Amino acid sequence: QRPERFQVGDKVDVRVTNVDPKTRRLGLSIKAREIAEEKEAVEQYGSSDSGASLGDILGAALKGD
Repeated sequence: QRPERFQVGDKVDVRVTNVDPKTRRLGLSIKAREIAEEKEAVEQYGSSDSGASLGDILGAALKGD
């Protein structure tokens, strides 16, 4: 929607939202990628309602390494 946001050659992380083989076009979404990463983090480290603080979560993650 805002082509001025990026320049030719810029690298961005996106999620493929659709593929149209007839027109050979891809639908890409930065927002969908961010949402997917957030959901993955919640699944990996617990929900925001789990009662754990950010310090607890990070401490456990650091101890695991």
